Amino acid sequence: MMVISHWNAFLAATAALLLTSVALAENAIRRPLPSLIVTPSTGMDFSGPRGSPFSPSHFQYQVSASTGTINYSIRAPTWLTVSPALGVTGTSGVTITFTISTSAIRLLPGTYESGVLFRNVTNGQGFATRAAKLIIEGVSNPSPPNTRMPRGREEYLRDNYGGYLLNDHGEKLLAK
Repeated sequence: MMVISHWNAFLAATAALLLTSVALAENAIRRPLPSLIVTPSTGMDFSGPRGSPFSPSHFQYQVSASTGTINYSIRAPTWLTVSPALGVTGTSGVTITFTISTSAIRLLPGTYESGVLFRNVTNGQGFATRAAKLIIEGVSNPSPPNTRMPRGREEYLRDNYGGYLLNDHGEKLLAK
């Protein structure tokens, strides 16, 4: 009986040692953390006349996780609307749509360039930036700079885009 109880103790100690070794080995083998993936790798370009619809009407990206699921967030310039700007994605991905925001109506003609930042907020593994460009075209027949435009009894100065030149108080500047 003594041999059997020693044998049982030996088997129990061996099993405990084996289970501990397996647990340590599993902890030593780290599974990779899920990373953020953004496609396509190209930037987006929009253009159009001031205050009018822009072309293209929208641009889309796909965000996904390399494994499992992650939380993401997207930061864009104020002239772009992002939908959805934050959320959860898995390996199948989520489609993100960018459109020109209504705040772009106030922008003067010119070229606006910025970066859009895509972030993995779950574990920080993976981020991406994509270039964004907006070209707002000027009016087709702008007035020559500093042209005098009659307005009743007074004449006002106009800018290159057909608007009035204003002073610091928002009042039209008189031509003298």
